[in-house]
Formats: sequence, structure tokens, C-alpha cells
Amino acid sequence: MENENIFESETQKIKYSDSRPSYHLGGTIEEILNYMHDGVYITDNNGITLFVNESYTKMSGIRKDDVIGKHMSELIKKGLFLESASLEVLKKKRSVSIIDCFKNGKKCLATSSPVFDRSGQIVMVVTNLRDMTELLDLKNRLEWSEVLNEKYFLELKELRKDQENKYNIIGNSRSMIKIYEIIDRIAEVDATILILGETGVGKEVVAREIHKNSLRKDGPFIKVNCASIPENLFESELFGYAKGAFTGAASKGKPGLFELADNGTILLDEIGELSLNAQSKLLRVLQEKQIIRVGGTELRKIDVRIIAATNKDLEKEVEKGFFREDLFYRLNVIPITVPPLRERREDIPLLSIHFLDLYNSKYNMNKKLSDSALELLKWYSWPGNVRQLKNLIERLVLISPHDTISDDYILNIAGKEDIDELYNLGQKGLTLDEAVSIVEKQLIYKALKKHGTTRKAAKVLGVSQPTIVRKTNKYGINLDKYK
Repeated sequence: MENENIFESETQKIKYSDSRPSYHLGGTIEEILNYMHDGVYITDNNGITLFVNESYTKMSGIRKDDVIGKHMSELIKKGLFLESASLEVLKKKRSVSIIDCFKNGKKCLATSSPVFDRSGQIVMVVTNLRDMTELLDLKNRLEWSEVLNEKYFLELKELRKDQENKYNIIGNSRSMIKIYEIIDRIAEVDATILILGETGVGKEVVAREIHKNSLRKDGPFIKVNCASIPENLFESELFGYAKGAFTGAASKGKPGLFELADNGTILLDEIGELSLNAQSKLLRVLQEKQIIRVGGTELRKIDVRIIAATNKDLEKEVEKGFFREDLFYRLNVIPITVPPLRERREDIPLLSIHFLDLYNSKYNMNKKLSDSALELLKWYSWPGNVRQLKNLIERLVLISPHDTISDDYILNIAGKEDIDELYNLGQKGLTLDEAVSIVEKQLIYKALKKHGTTRKAAKVLGVSQPTIVRKTNKYGINLDKYK
């Protein structure tokens, strides 16, 4: 062919060495190039194809007859190539590398380099083609593995953080039984759930119980603390960011928490702390079930069950203009209110024994709570709810000098000033003797702690010193440090 003769004439200009005679290596060069493992594609200085070797045709699936003598722009129009590194070289007069994707599925690295004559003019462009399919597939698998690793790391972090709870709801009060019944009814549906309750009541435990009993139980459970995410990072944390989205971003981008929760459940804890701007972005995701990474354009579908939790009264927040009404109704499909511990006091002994067993096992102890200690815990106001009870039991297990933890020791640790006597006695319908005993014991203990001796305590309480001694023996109050 005419163009093959062009290639022949061009190769005749190549010398083996400046100090040796010239050799006409046209046919020999072609033979050598056809033995190469990498593909070779050569065009002239106008972008017309002169030569392709055998490896190139095998990699690309393109026949020689389809390209020899054809201009690269013509081949692009025909759909054989998406772009041409050779044409870029002719424009930029320097080497250019691109990734070529061929119809046979091969992904190859094409590096085109100019060949100059003595006057500095381009006479040919030589393209080296290397099959990168396996390497790129490996790269994609590695990136996906990193995504999975991050998802598993988040889940493992949450599991380690909360493993002490076993994620089981403890309680047999009417209010907790009602919550069990709701969980059973919604187990097989994906409706959005809003969990309400004071800080420390166990909203996350309820959320995990819902997930564990749902059809998504084998999927991830991702917790998002909305209050801890700065507003300027909200989108990138929840929706992820694309490659090169901003300075300091990971070079290949990063999935957000919604992507990591795909096919599972995401808990939006403390959702009442979100700004109005963040609320509008979240609403769009809940409505469309799609996210776009920051700096990206690709819509990504997500299949996630939404559970939101807050200690705020969202209806009042809506009235004040602090929370979007449309987002509230979107979240409030199935509301669950977890009552404070003071409203389900019959659960306190169960919770106390559960935490006691937990920390005995953790610290290799064998501590017990006396009956009077359990009774005292029932009358505590527990402003910090279950979380406060759990922390107190751990503290008692660690620092109590005796295997049996008495009510006297609990009062010494917790402080009787934190006991809400009037509230408890007024609400529980105790007998007169029970009420008198509880108040009497607390008054004596408080007087001894404040004044230091039985004599001073007796004077403040308006009784004799022997009466104080007798009462302390009755209630098991240790007098050693008050003598």
C-alpha cells in the first residue's frame, strides 16, 4: 500500500548509529515490532496511520485494514476511538498518555511520543499501547475494598463502643412492653421512625433493636451524631465527595455515611441539632433516595432505612422556626417515645442487676446489691436516666470495698442531696412506716455527713445522742468515721 511505502521511506532514514553505515531496515523493523508484547501504532506528521503491530490488533480488536491509511479524526468519527493521543502530540509537540477503552472491553494505557527530524519537525508519532485491564480492575476492586473496609470499621467501632449493652432492651414496665409491641409490628416494613426521649434513656438501644429485628438485619447499621458534625462538613460526611472536590480531599474521592449504610439502617441521632440549611439538604435525600457526592455530578441511588432520634420536642421547634415542618412530617411516620427512668421505676432493679452482671464479668468481680440498695436505687430521680444508672453501677463495682453493696454505701457515693424524696414519696403510695423510715434514714445520714459527730447530728435533729446511735444501728449506717 502507498502508506506502507511511506512507512518504508521513513524507516530508511533511521540509522543504526551515527558512526556506522545506514541500513534500510523497513521490513526488519516491522518484523521486530510485531514480536513486541506491547502494542505499537504509528502515524505520520499529518495524523494518518502508517503501521500497527500484531499485539495492537489483539489488544484493541481493531483490524489493520480498518486503520492503515486512515486519518485519526476519521477513525474517531467512525467510533473506533474516543480520542487520539497521536493528534494531541501533533498539537502539543510532546508526549501524551491517555487511557483507551475499546469495544472488546480492554482498557489500555496509550503513550504517544513524537519522532523529530534533524530540523526539529515531527515526522512520525509512535504510540505504545499497554493492556491495563487487569490492573485497572484490580485498582477498582481495591478501591471498593477500601470502601467496605471503612464501612466495616465504622460498624466495628460502634459494636465495640456499645457491646456492653448487648443491644437488648431491658425492662418489663408497661411503657417498655408497648415499645416491644411496636418493634414487632414494624419489623418487616421500611417506614421512617422518629425516636423521642430525654438524654440517656436508651434511644440508640431501641434503634439497634429495630434494626436487629428488621429485614435489614444483615446489612450495616451506621450511627450519625448530627450534633458533632460541623455544618461545613455535613454534606461531605453524609454524602461523600468526588475526586478532587477540594484541597486535601482523598485523590479518589470518598463515600459518605449514606453510601456506607446502603442496604442497611442509618441512625440520625440528635437530629434536632441540625441547622436549617443542613435540614433542607437532608430532606432532598429522604425524598429522592439519591445522593450526589460533593464536587460530583453522578446521581447515586441509596437503599437505606432512616431512623432519627432527638431529645428535643420537634413540634415546638417547628413552631419556633428552628426545624422544617416538611422534614418533621417526613421523619415522624412512626414515632416512638422512650420514657425517662423515673417513669418506669419497676425496670430499675432489672437494669441494675443487668449492669452489675456486666461489670462483674468485665472486671472479674463478684459484687452484689443488697435488697435495701436496690430499693434505694428505685427512689433515685435519675436525671441522667439509664446512662447514669449504668455509670453508677460500674463505679460501685470498682470502688466498693465489700462484696455486698449496701444502701449506705450508695448514699455515700451518690450523695443524698441528689435524692428527690418528696417526689418519690408523693408518687408511690408508700405506707406511713415505709415513708418515715426512708426519710428518717436520709435525714440522719445527711446530718452525720454535714456535722461529723452523732452528738452534733442529734442536736440539729432535736433528739438525744443515744437515739441517733440506735437509729444508725437500725439502718446500718457506719458510725466509725462519725465518732
